[in-house]
Amino acid sequence: MKPSKTIVITGSQTGMGLASRLYFEQHGVQIIGVTNTDDAEIQADLSTIEGVDQAVQEIVKLSNGKIDGIFANAGAGGENASLVFGLNFIGIVRMLEGLQPYLKQSGNGRVVINASNSVVITPGIPNEVVDALVNFDLDSAFELIKEKPFWTYQVSKTAITKWARQNAFKEAWAGSNISMNLIAPGVVLTPMIEHDLKDPRKAEGINKLPRPLGDFCKPENIAPLVKFLLVDDSRFIIGQYIVIDGGTEVTWRGDEHPKTWDISFEDFAKL
Repeated sequence: MKPSKTIVITGSQTGMGLASRLYFEQHGVQIIGVTNTDDAEIQADLSTIEGVDQAVQEIVKLSNGKIDGIFANAGAGGENASLVFGLNFIGIVRMLEGLQPYLKQSGNGRVVINASNSVVITPGIPNEVVDALVNFDLDSAFELIKEKPFWTYQVSKTAITKWARQNAFKEAWAGSNISMNLIAPGVVLTPMIEHDLKDPRKAEGINKLPRPLGDFCKPENIAPLVKFLLVDDSRFIIGQYIVIDGGTEVTWRGDEHPKTWDISFEDFAKL
C-alpha cells in the first residue's frame, strides 16, 4: 500500500482549515493540525515567535521528519497589528523556513498559503507598510500602521502574497522541489463571517460584493483546491496567487488581467 502523505494544517479545527482537514482525511492523507486551542494534535500560538518555534519542533517530532505539505491557513483580522502581522505574515514565514528542510527531504514538497482576495479588490492599501513588512523592517511596519490601522489585515495579506511570489522560484523552494502557491478566497461562510452577517453594518458591506454565482463560497468549496495544490499532480504550479471568490474580483477587474509585460527588449535581454 502506498504510504500516506503527511500534511500540516494550521487553524485546522474551524472554517477552511477544518473543511480541508476532513476532505484530506477522506482521501487517506495524514493530518497534523496546529491551533491555539486544545482540540488538535498541536496547540501553539502561531502569532508569536516562541509559539511558532514550539510548533515546528512538535511537527517534526510527530511526523518523524516526514512532511509532504503545509497549508498555512491560520489567520486573524482586525486592527491588532501585533496579532495580525504575527499570525498572517511573520509566523507563516518563520514556520515555512523552519520546516523547509523537511519539505525538501520529501522530494516533492508543497506549500499553500491562505491569502485573501482583499489584496486585489481593496483600493488604497498602503504600500509603504507592505514593503516594510516584506523587508522585515518590523519597527517601521508597526510604526507606520498606527497611522492607518484600518489596513492592518490587508497589509498582512498583501505582504505574505509578495513574500511568496518573491521566493517561490528560488533555490530554497522550487530549486529544492517545493512548490509554493497562494489561494485567495473571497467571502467564505465560516463561523466568523456568519457572525459578521448578523451585524447590520458589516453585513451591508459584505452583501454589496458582486456574486455572479448568486451565493457565497462555503469552506468545503475551498478544500478541493487545497488538496489539488498539496497532494495532486500540480507540481509545476509555482508562485501563483489563485483567486477563489465566486467571481467578485473578475467582476470588478476583469479587463485588467492578464496584464502585458511593459518592458523593453533591451531590458528583457538583461534578465
